[in-house]
Amino acid sequence: MLKTAILFQDHMVLQRGKCVPVWGSAAAGETVTVTVQGQTASAKAGADGSWTVLLGPLEASFAETVTVSAGAETLTFTDVAVGEVWLAGGQSNMEFHMRYDADMAEEKPRCTDGDLRFFDYPEVSYVGQIKEADYGKEYGFWRKCAPEQLERFSAVGYYFAKDLRRALEVPVGIVGCNWGGTPACAWMDREAVARGGGQAFLDEYEAAVRDLDLEAYEKNFRANPANWKTDQLGDVFGDLMMFGATMEEFAQKLAEAGVDLSTVANYGPQIGPKYERRPGGLYEAMLRPVAPYGIRGVIWYQGETDGDTHPELYATVFPEMIRCWRALWGEPLPFLFVQIAPLDRWMECVGTPYAVIRRAQQHTADTVEHTGMAVITDVGMEHDIHPKKKQPVGHRLALQALRRVYGREDVLCEAPTLTSCEARDGALILTFANAGDGLHLAANAPYGQEIGADRLGGVRVTQDGTEFTERDFTARAEGDTVVLMNEKLRAGAKTHVSLAGTGWYLVNLYNSADIPARPAEL
Repeated sequence: MLKTAILFQDHMVLQRGKCVPVWGSAAAGETVTVTVQGQTASAKAGADGSWTVLLGPLEASFAETVTVSAGAETLTFTDVAVGEVWLAGGQSNMEFHMRYDADMAEEKPRCTDGDLRFFDYPEVSYVGQIKEADYGKEYGFWRKCAPEQLERFSAVGYYFAKDLRRALEVPVGIVGCNWGGTPACAWMDREAVARGGGQAFLDEYEAAVRDLDLEAYEKNFRANPANWKTDQLGDVFGDLMMFGATMEEFAQKLAEAGVDLSTVANYGPQIGPKYERRPGGLYEAMLRPVAPYGIRGVIWYQGETDGDTHPELYATVFPEMIRCWRALWGEPLPFLFVQIAPLDRWMECVGTPYAVIRRAQQHTADTVEHTGMAVITDVGMEHDIHPKKKQPVGHRLALQALRRVYGREDVLCEAPTLTSCEARDGALILTFANAGDGLHLAANAPYGQEIGADRLGGVRVTQDGTEFTERDFTARAEGDTVVLMNEKLRAGAKTHVSLAGTGWYLVNLYNSADIPARPAEL
């Protein structure tokens, strides 16, 4: 009868330095007692059997035992660590497993730190689905960092945790709660969607299901293997998308796997009351079951799906989603997120609207307290929405955490930011904040694309109606400035400068922390 919530298991990581809730179910009215690190606390189960015990604050530790008892029953959890816990949320670029990471082969033999641990909540689209299939074989338990486990870790989460582990010298745990292809509205309650200006999502969903045959929908849902993600690495569709197959390769591999290409549409989830993208769906099915587990904060990588639907709403929906999560945990959690990468086109996705999402993300970072944004203007892939190098992403999130959350004032975490432009005859002088010890231009982007150390990638300039692109300039970096040179430039002319303002670009301007310049307009 005595049970704890799914996160409380052997090898778990508990958050240090703050009160930690432990919760579950027992017989109504029974007293439940939890003991850890010499502390004991109790609570009485309610009429519905639910109980919550508050422990802590706890000190960092590498080996604890937690006992939970009620009446004659006792649950014992061993090899429990106390350290820093972060929730990794978002869509496919956060879900993106180390299996697909460009540096997996090099990282695998180094993956031996057992005090870096991961818990992935299963991808279930409705409350109760977790009990209807064998999700527990691969998900819903704590993994310790080891070579044989690495391929299943979120790549962004892994690199983020690895940097924190090195810097803080305490155990680090990541709770994965993410799902590819999902919009922000799926991760917030329906009332928050409406408050955040997302009524269009609610209206479109209601219109789509108004005449739905629920009996036929339920039958199709249960027969569709895409709705039962018991092993994401066993999914031919996921492998093809994450490894970066072209459309031709995609079709060939599906045919080799025995998939009838005339019925591919049937493999995708269908809109209805169990559709993972519906407003509020994953908030109820996946987020609420892990709240209010003790965490330090959230790392988030999402926005592409909103760019494909309603990019104009993200500037209000995303901040409201953050407020919704903070209300669920009952505290102003630090919320660190990734500005989505540059893209031209991938399958049906076109990168142009993503410029709107990036501006909304910057607005959120500028206006919502206790947030921070990792800039990745240099690591996009022109025709792949899933950039394969996640180490820079995790590292830049870790820089944000070390400075903003852990108070490391010697850490530079912000991207070079264009603040002013001076037009001269033959030159533009661009001045940047957050240069650190000085700016520099790289000859190549991280994937090897050639830009040139005498160019500024991603820049566009309009002067008195004449348009210039990055290839029209030579450039040099000097301290906190970049000088763009072209003999056609004129002092006093009306000048507009855009950096990384399109769907696709590659920025090669870095500060001394190797963070690339963020999108900006002057």
